[in-house]
Amino acid sequence: MARSKKFKRNDNNLAIAYYRFSSHSQNEASIDQQKELAHAWADAHGLTIVKEYEDAAISGTKEDRPGFQLMLSEVAKIRPSTLIMWKTDRLGRDKYVLAMAKKEIRDAGCEIHLLAENIPTEGPEGILIEGLMDAMAEYYSRQLSQNIQRGMDYNAQHALFNGHKVFGYGVDRQTKKYVVDEDTAPFVQRMFAEYAAGKAMQEICDEFNAQGLRTTRGAKFGVKTMNKMLQNRAYIGEYHHGDIAVPDGMPALVDVNTFNEVQARFALNKRKGSQRAHGKDDAEAPRYWLTGKLFCGECGASMQGVHGTSKTGRKYYYYYCKAQRAKQCDKKIRKEQVEELVTILLRGLLDDTENLASLAVDAAAYYRDNYRNTHYLDGLEAKRREVEKSTANLLKVIEKGVLSDAVTDRLVQLEEQKNALDEAIKAEHVRAALFEDEHSIQAYFDKFMRADFDNPETRDAVMEYFVDKIYLYDDKLVATFFYSEDRTEISWDELGDLVICPFVKGEAAEFDCFPFGSTTTNKSEPCAGWRWVRIYCFL
Repeated sequence: MARSKKFKRNDNNLAIAYYRFSSHSQNEASIDQQKELAHAWADAHGLTIVKEYEDAAISGTKEDRPGFQLMLSEVAKIRPSTLIMWKTDRLGRDKYVLAMAKKEIRDAGCEIHLLAENIPTEGPEGILIEGLMDAMAEYYSRQLSQNIQRGMDYNAQHALFNGHKVFGYGVDRQTKKYVVDEDTAPFVQRMFAEYAAGKAMQEICDEFNAQGLRTTRGAKFGVKTMNKMLQNRAYIGEYHHGDIAVPDGMPALVDVNTFNEVQARFALNKRKGSQRAHGKDDAEAPRYWLTGKLFCGECGASMQGVHGTSKTGRKYYYYYCKAQRAKQCDKKIRKEQVEELVTILLRGLLDDTENLASLAVDAAAYYRDNYRNTHYLDGLEAKRREVEKSTANLLKVIEKGVLSDAVTDRLVQLEEQKNALDEAIKAEHVRAALFEDEHSIQAYFDKFMRADFDNPETRDAVMEYFVDKIYLYDDKLVATFFYSEDRTEISWDELGDLVICPFVKGEAAEFDCFPFGSTTTNKSEPCAGWRWVRIYCFL
């Protein structure tokens, strides 16, 4: 049996040192203290520290620490006589990682010296004590982790702050409960209201960033961040931590209806996808505004925009069944033909005064509930006061003779931020002054009574309010409308048997031709072969 190789220390006065602390809750000076003691010991023993490695705020349970891995890769090249550390647990808190690391260090001829732990290097008792110290390091780590998890679970079950900041909320120092941050909560409410109303996420981000608003991490708002925020149920009062959920565990900033409208818009946008044609010249194709609403009546698949070019170079635009890609369907219709049919349908809906009144009342109520309060304006003004305070403090620094590029750049940033806030505050004052007239029921009634369907905003508003889906068959269109508070949807499968479906009233009307006029631009021409079926949804 081969005997184990005896450790042979490098014969020089070179030393390396490794420092680590586990979390930001510890004082940064802990590494400085380790350095001070390491240098003092090295000087006292005639050693020169030629390389120092450190890992700040990284747990010893992690093996992929940059400083730790760099030390292991360089120790055989430097070949120092000694590695100086504070304690065994600085090197790691996993006994297997510790064993392998120590072997690698000692194989390089480097002795390990611990400043705060006295482990004999001679005799068999040193092996026993070192093994116990390694096991204690792992034991302490696991026990600490268990205690921390127990504490975090307790906090979560009682809806207490667990270190996770949420934009729009502060934390009460005494109760450790989330509380409303009056300065940022209005921005959350405006974000939900504007996205639910159809504003693009990027546009909302740009507005927030221009006003100097930043996330809880101090970064600018981006679409990914806002996407997560708009799906965060904390804003309707649900506290979440891991698998633990506490209803009403924190104050709600957004009502459930608005939150659900936002989630419905996410689903709609996903369903719609691109409203441009598929092909090589996508940028030249017009907008296919029925995308997401128009479906194939034969197979139920969505219909998307495509275009083709004739031998003469003329382009033609169509909606075609998505299943055509798999050669499972051949449904196709000219874009202008089906869009004209749907436009006539929308006009017909607004000819009904009950429909017109319902749309006007709901539109006015929506803007009253989401835009009439002054909280957003208060938030803008609070942000401006914060910027003005920062500017004043910076000017005091400059008056004391401290002037640098960094100070000048920061002053320019604050000035730009204040200008953006001033513009936003002016716009909000104007909006508030015009609100009563622009968003009255009468104003909306008049607007939609004379609806301009060439205006995409108006057309989309009527479409979104009334129409869920439109199914295209060879001889008819079937439209399902929203006539329930929760916007119940009727699927293609449910349309197969209208009589037995409990959520469908049935065929409201059936025509041999289009009821509101022709399918062509010439309104006097008959629309042979077409009939219209309207399906009304009830709960």
